[in-house]
Amino acid sequence: MIKVRYAIVGCGSVSWNRYFKESNFQEVASLGGELVAVCDIYEERARKPAVKYNVPYFLGLDEMLAKVDFDLLVNLTNVPSHYETSLKGLKAGRHVYTQKPMTVTVAEANHLIEEAKTRNLKLISEDAGPLQPVHRTMITLVKQGAIGKITWIRSTCTHWGPAIIDNWPTDPAWFYQKGAGPLRDVGIERLQMITALLGPAKKVTAMSGINQPEVVVRGGPNQGKRIETTEDDITLMILDFGDGIYAMLDSAWVNHRATLTPGMEIYGQKGVLSHVRGGGNKGSQYDFELMLYRDEPALGIRGWEGVDAIPPVKFDPNPSIVGLAHAIECIQEDKMPVLSGEFARHSIEIIEKAFISARTGIAQTLETTF
Repeated sequence: MIKVRYAIVGCGSVSWNRYFKESNFQEVASLGGELVAVCDIYEERARKPAVKYNVPYFLGLDEMLAKVDFDLLVNLTNVPSHYETSLKGLKAGRHVYTQKPMTVTVAEANHLIEEAKTRNLKLISEDAGPLQPVHRTMITLVKQGAIGKITWIRSTCTHWGPAIIDNWPTDPAWFYQKGAGPLRDVGIERLQMITALLGPAKKVTAMSGINQPEVVVRGGPNQGKRIETTEDDITLMILDFGDGIYAMLDSAWVNHRATLTPGMEIYGQKGVLSHVRGGGNKGSQYDFELMLYRDEPALGIRGWEGVDAIPPVKFDPNPSIVGLAHAIECIQEDKMPVLSGEFARHSIEIIEKAFISARTGIAQTLETTF
C-alpha cells in the first residue's frame, strides 16, 4: 500500500471531532495515511495533537511547508482562510483536501482549480456527504429510478448556530462575519447533496437577510461574549434544474434544531425518499432512517417502507473520515476525485448568486458545471 503523508493545518474542533480521535486516526493509518505534522496559529492547540501523535508542530503554514516533506495538506482552517491556505499548499506542490466551502467566491475557486491542473495536483473539497452510506444509497436509488422522474427536493439545514451550542470550544465570532454564515458553513452540505442527486442547477432565486443582529455565546470559554452578525443568518432559496425539476433549501442560525421535518425529502413521479431526521445512530454507520414511499398500483404497492444501506463496493470508512479517505485513495490510485474542485465550485456559485438574487429580487443564471 502506498503511504500518503499528510499534514493538518487548523487544530480546532473539526480536527478533534474527526482526525485526532484515536479510532479515526488509526483507521486513516490503516488506509495508508501517515500524519507527519500539524499547524495552528495558537500554540496550545498545535502542541496538543503533536504530543499525542509524536509529530512536529508549527505556528505558521509557510514554515511547515518549508520544513516538512509531505504529500497532502489537510486544510481545517476557518472559512475565510480556506482559499489562501489551499493556494499556498498547491503552490508548494502539495495535494489539497479542504474543509467546505473550498472558497468564498467563484473567482477564488477558479484560481485553485487552475493551479491544481497546472501542477498536476489533486484538489478535493468537503462536504463528503455524497460518499456517506445514507446519501450514497439515496443517489443510487434515484439513479435506478426507484421513485421515477424527480419533481422536486425539499431540504433543510437550519439550527441555532455555533454561538448557542453548549460549550463550543473556540471563539465562534468568525462564523457570523462577512464571508462565513450558515449558508457557507452548513447550507453548502445540502447544496452538494442536491447537486450530487440532480446534477448542476441552471438558476437560483433566494430571499436572505439578518434576523439576529447580535448573538451571545451561551457556553464554553467564550461564554457571555456578544457577537455582531455581519453576514446573513437566514437564507431561503429555490433552485431550477430545468425540465420542470426544482429544489428548495433553508439554511439559517436563528431557531432551535427542534423540528419534525426530514433533513431531505426527494419527490418523484412514482414515490418519495425521506431521510428522516434523528433516525438510527445506534453506533453503526449503516443505522439511519431512510424511508421509501412507492405508489405503483399495477404492482400492488402503495405505502412506506424502510430502506437499508446499499453495500459499498469495498471497505467503507467511518463517515466522519470518508472525505480524507477519499483524498488518500485518489492520490494512491491517481484517479479523479468525486469531491472535485469543479463540484465544489458549483455550490459556491449557487451561494454567491443566491445573495445577488436576494438583493436584486431577480433570479440568477448559473454558469458553472461539473
